[in-house]
Order: sequence, then structure tokens, then C-alpha cells
Amino acid sequence: MKKRTCKRAITSLTLLLGLFSTLHSHARPWLEPGDIRARHSVQWLADRGCLNIPANTWPIMWSDLSPALSNDAPEHCRDSIAWRYLRFERDYHMTDQPRIELRVASASREPLLRDFGGGPREKAEVGARLEIMTNQLAIGLAPTYVRDPRDGDRVRLDGSYLAGTAGNWVLGAGAIDRWWGPGWHSAALLSSNARPVPGVWLNRRRSEAPDWIGLRWLGPWNFVAFAGQMESDRFVSEAKLIGARFSFRPWQYLEIGLMRTFLWGGEGQRESWSSLRNCTLGQSNVYGDTENPCDQIAGGDFRLSVPLGGTTLGFYGEVIGEDEAGFLPSQLFGTFGLDGATRLAGGEQRYFLEFTDTVAGVFSSEERMSAYEHSTFRTGNRYKGRTLGATWESNSRVFSLGANQFFRNGSDISVTYSRAELNRLDTLRGRPPEAGIPVFDVPYVQEIDIYAVRYRRPLPVGRLTLSGYHTSKEIETVTRTWSQGTVMAAWEFRFD
Repeated sequence: MKKRTCKRAITSLTLLLGLFSTLHSHARPWLEPGDIRARHSVQWLADRGCLNIPANTWPIMWSDLSPALSNDAPEHCRDSIAWRYLRFERDYHMTDQPRIELRVASASREPLLRDFGGGPREKAEVGARLEIMTNQLAIGLAPTYVRDPRDGDRVRLDGSYLAGTAGNWVLGAGAIDRWWGPGWHSAALLSSNARPVPGVWLNRRRSEAPDWIGLRWLGPWNFVAFAGQMESDRFVSEAKLIGARFSFRPWQYLEIGLMRTFLWGGEGQRESWSSLRNCTLGQSNVYGDTENPCDQIAGGDFRLSVPLGGTTLGFYGEVIGEDEAGFLPSQLFGTFGLDGATRLAGGEQRYFLEFTDTVAGVFSSEERMSAYEHSTFRTGNRYKGRTLGATWESNSRVFSLGANQFFRNGSDISVTYSRAELNRLDTLRGRPPEAGIPVFDVPYVQEIDIYAVRYRRPLPVGRLTLSGYHTSKEIETVTRTWSQGTVMAAWEFRFD
């Protein structure tokens, strides 16, 4: 089965190489999730009117960010730490010269919880990345060796890609992290909590506003669609994950996103064009004599920014439906938050208060159920044992308060406090052994306080990140008990 998967991947890669070799455009890489300073910088420029693109669909193309990073940008934009940081990163990545990076990371134990800032996934990791850009292709190769991985994959190619452009569209193949939504600590539908699912994708290169007068009200808009194949070690082996997101800014200070993913096909399931069509159209409850041919999750998000002098406030929310009724999402759950940004003492700051609930139906009077679960795809919306959405898993309610300080010398520090009620419906979502190893299956209600800190600073050679979190008590799952403390360190080096 693994050999068949490799053959498919090689065939797809060969076809893409043949296609891209005929294009006459200059492909550039993107700004990927995992850097909280970059996330703050993009949002700062968008909130201050310096950048008018959808900013909550990650990765973000550098070609979309570059116009705001020119020397002609308004002075109040160029005077910010955010502008200078993105300009530095842009100049490093947008070049025809090969780029090589090294990374070494370790943790006292496998980290259980993840946010936008990322960090090591295992106890020990050693990796490198080679990126080459030409007039026709962008290629990234990122091999990583990990010690004693929970999923058995000692050698990984997460972060590797092949991409090219056709007009204003980017075509790509590989395994890259994604983060959809305005949340700083959690994303309900798609986040970087799980390892990236390998597949192919299509997205806009620049978020230009429509020329047609009837659609100009949309403002700058972006669209991304992808199709990937899940792992073989799950209840429905090699199911396909398909997703799309449409985001737009009808007003400089308002962004709206609409998104959807679904699981389809796999071993023992229908993979005909008609079943794919029905799933794409949302007609998935009954197909012929087969019930539930796909597992759909869909919803939308928004962010409203309010500039107040040198301060900016933001109100945001993400509402996702685990089920469908009348062609609209139902059994809703999601994330809501309030954030603020300031410029004090020569630096920049970002604060947020965020609420996440992963009990489907929590915002309505409907019968409540567990998010990310499905009766046919019993492994649910998970890849390699982790949810594709919120790191808190299903049936959880979490309040998070965070603060970030960004210094002029390139250092930054983040602190976060979370109050989490895990598995608050007190249900055990038992999955058979062949469905893979669940990381975060909590067998009963547990209330936990979580304290997290991250410090990053440039060194004479490379960049060092120290991070960790402490829980008020041990977290018990069906497979193991997680100790209260986790300490992590990572060192990165770029060859110029």
C-alpha cells in the first residue's frame, strides 16, 4: 500500500514538472505559519491601512506582501518594526540564489499542545531545507530526522514542495503547513497542529480586486484549494482530504473568510466521479445504498480592525459546522477573540483574549456532539493522531490570555495563560487499534491551567528559541499520562 502511494506521488510530481517546464513566469515562495512575529507584522500592517490583502489565510504569498514593503510605502508604515521585519524576510526569500537552512530542536518530551508559533513536534529533530527559485519553478526540499517518533516516521519531508505559476495562479505539490482563520492560539477548521498532509494545491498569487463593477464590492480576494491523501494507518486507509477557502476584504478594516474541507474515498469507500461530485455539492448524507460517503466540515470567519491612534483593536470569530442542514453548516462550534496592538518603549506589543469551544452544537439548542468525529471515517479529522483543527481536541472549552513583546533588536517574548476544560461532555471516543494512536483522547472531564512562554533571539550564529509550558496537573489520556512540564529549545541557521 505504501509502495502504491509512493508511485502516485512520483507520478504526480513528474506531471507537475512537465507542466511547469512550459511556464514562463517567476515563481516565489510564501510566508508560512510558525513565526508569531511575522503573523503580528502582517496583521499590524493590515490594521494600519498599509496592507490591503486577506491576512488570515496562511501561507501568504510574498508577491502579495511585496507592494506594501516597497520604499514608496507611507512613512508611518516604514517606521514600524513590523514593516522592517517583513522587508528583511522578503529580501532573504525572494531571490534567485539557492537558500540553505539548518535546524536542530529538542524537547524534554513530545509536546502535547501547539499554537501558531509551532515548535518541535518530537523529543529530538535535526533537519535542513534547500530552496531553489528559477524563472519557472520554486523547489523546496526539507528532510528531517526525528528520534523515537510516535507515528514511526523517523525521516520526514514536511515542508517540501514544488510550485510554479500560471498567470495569477500558483500550482503546487508537497506537504506544507496551513493555518486558516484569525485566531492567535487556535484555529477550529485547519491549523498547523497536525503534521501537513501531502497533496496538490491551487491558489491565487496576488489578491487583486475584481475588475467587473458588479464584484468590486468584494475588494481584494484570495482563493486556495487543495487535495491530499491521508495516512494508511487509520480506520479508513488512505482517505482523501479536500478543502477550499475563499477570503475577501470588502472594507479596509474588515476581512471575511468562507471555507470547507471534507474527507472522501479511501479503502472500502466509493471513489467515483459521481460520489466526489455529490460530496463537493454537499449532498453527502445518502448516496445510493451507501450512507455518509464523506465527512464535511464548513464555516466562516471574520476580523474587524479598529485603529485608535497608535493602538489597534481587533474583534474576530470563527464558526464551523460539523454537520449540514438545508445546505448550510449546522452543529456549530468555533473560536472568538479580542486582540490589541501597541507601540511602547521602542518596541511593539500584541495582546489577545481568545475563547474556543469544540463541542459541536454549543452555540445552538441542537443536540450536542463531539467535533472532528464521524461514524464512517472513525479516525475523524485527524492526521497522524492529531486533529487538523484545534490542538485542544474535541469536547473542550478553553479561555486563553496572551501577550507578546517584539524588540527592535530582533528578540521577542510571548507568554500565555489558558484555562481548559477537556472532554467536558465526559464521553470517550473509543477508536479501534487499527485507527492509529490518538494523542489527545481524554477519558473523563479534566480542568487544567496551562502556563506557556516562548523567547526567541538572534545569535552571532543563527537564532535560538527557548519555550515551554506547565500544566496545573498531569493530563491523562487513554494511551498515557502527560507530565506537567515540557521544555523545548530550537536553533536555526541560514547560509546567506
